[in-house]
Amino acid sequence: MEPSADTRDSCIFHITTREAAEAARTSGEYRAASLDSEGFVHFSRARQVPGTAARFYAGRKGLVVLVTDPTLLDAPLRYEVPSGGGEAYPHLHGPLNFDAVIDVAELDRFSGEPVHADTAAALRHFRFGRLPVEGTLYQSTWRSPLSREDGRPAGTAMLGLYAESPESVSCFHRLRSDEVWHACGGDPFALYLLCPGGRTEEILMGTDLARGQRPQFVVPAGCWQAGCLVPGGRYALFGCTMAPGFTGAGFEAGLADELVARYPDREAIIRRLSTNDGQRLMPDGFSE
Repeated sequence: MEPSADTRDSCIFHITTREAAEAARTSGEYRAASLDSEGFVHFSRARQVPGTAARFYAGRKGLVVLVTDPTLLDAPLRYEVPSGGGEAYPHLHGPLNFDAVIDVAELDRFSGEPVHADTAAALRHFRFGRLPVEGTLYQSTWRSPLSREDGRPAGTAMLGLYAESPESVSCFHRLRSDEVWHACGGDPFALYLLCPGGRTEEILMGTDLARGQRPQFVVPAGCWQAGCLVPGGRYALFGCTMAPGFTGAGFEAGLADELVARYPDREAIIRRLSTNDGQRLMPDGFSE
């Protein structure tokens, strides 16, 4: 049973391990065991993902969701009712060509909300990765060929995407250099700053000047910063530039309890954006 034209999914979803996802990224193809045993790869619609996770993957860690664009699939996709009855699920009757996967998201942070067609279009166009520790959708766009004496690049630039679904935010972190933020398109987003001395600030970023949105803002080095969409938005496209440039060694994520102790008036947003699961540092050699 195919969905009608007005309810067709902009994305469908498959749960797997991070190791299997990375292996498929390398090989270009993903094959589930069910392809041999049942003749298809099981997928879920967005609101079916939590139920699928609870029924088949309860208690398992390290799982991800392959956010897949149906328009890019090579094999036939059919919406079929399981043998036991109930609602129809998307089934892919062939291997998954990995270039149809437009995001790999953490299952624990997937809300079950559908991915809007506008967000899917941005994911399809930019082919973002996910930043280690933060989990933010990003793409490195420029790295200066010039280096400083300490080995850091003279400058770097990147594009990023905050999204409601699949979730993309920035956890609280600080950098060793100033960072210039640019609002490029989409919906407004907020930057939250926890500054030395106890001062806090919230910056509304966007391109609607009449509503007080800022198209550009400089976050000072050493200031804890985090960001996310303003509630009600779908996605925000932004850019970040740094000079000296970004390296993973210049990044430190904050721990929620420590930040709440220092900035108790910001506990709600600190807890909400603590997506780093206790991790402080990026992997050795990242963006070096």
